[in-house]
Amino acid sequence: MSDRSWRVFFVVVALIVLTGVVYSLIQSSTSFKELMSDQVYDTEKISYIRIEKMGRPYDDENSVEITDPATIDRIINGFSNAKLWRTENYARGMMYSIWVNVEYTPFSIYYTEPDIIRINPNRGGHKKYSWNYRITNGYDKSIIEDLFKEE
Repeated sequence: MSDRSWRVFFVVVALIVLTGVVYSLIQSSTSFKELMSDQVYDTEKISYIRIEKMGRPYDDENSVEITDPATIDRIINGFSNAKLWRTENYARGMMYSIWVNVEYTPFSIYYTEPDIIRINPNRGGHKKYSWNYRITNGYDKSIIEDLFKEE
């Protein structure tokens, strides 16, 4: 092969690698709203949310059930503003298991400090649900913590 052919070959290979890197970066960034658009169409269809504090021995004081529509909206809207970045890390802090009972299919959100979430649908698992995500723009966890203080 001539010198020119090698250059063309390396340029093509470099473009393929660059395309793969850009595609991977695009797939790593999402938002809670984009991720959950197929799970939560309307918060009015959520009958209740059950939140359990994990990381301590289980007892009833570590769980709360919410049926108030305004509180449900506040919780879901708090998450919906979250910008997410896929991560391989799994945090080891206080974990909240959030069971969302939607009319058409329930799902769970595992929120672990510091700001890592994992969504677990109870129906077919698309690969986007097998990842952990770091919340990059912060999440006001006082929305959840205040629910345990009220009791």
